[in-house]
Amino acid sequence: MMPTEISIRQAELILKLYELRREPVMRQARSYIGGAFLPASADELVSLVASGKQEGAYILQVYGYWDMVAGFALHGALEPALIYDVCQEMYFQYAKIHPHLAGFREKMNLPEWMRNIERIVEGSPEGRARLNTMLRNVQEMAKRREVTADN
Repeated sequence: MMPTEISIRQAELILKLYELRREPVMRQARSYIGGAFLPASADELVSLVASGKQEGAYILQVYGYWDMVAGFALHGALEPALIYDVCQEMYFQYAKIHPHLAGFREKMNLPEWMRNIERIVEGSPEGRARLNTMLRNVQEMAKRREVTADN
């Protein structure tokens, strides 16, 4: 099957987005979000974001990036199926905030915060299945950290 002009443009956009992920500060932010960041409650998430510390900036940078990518898909610049295939990290990082998202939105009076990610991740049966897998992975991470902290 020959690629269409639209599929070539989407591939080019994905590659540009990948380049942005490699920027040094974004790498640090992604390392924090993918690693140490694991809020246990909406209050903790609010505290981190509102702290004025580097971690809060990292949260806003990474989630803002993924919300932008999801927005591209919602507005036709990228196919949601392409996002599903090449942006697994977004699903994992969304799973880290998912249990606290409604509370965060309420406490911060930001009802639309991360709405694009939510729509893409939860907008298909495949996305919801991946989210459920990622939620289980995040729960296992939290359990391992508790065990390590107790020892």
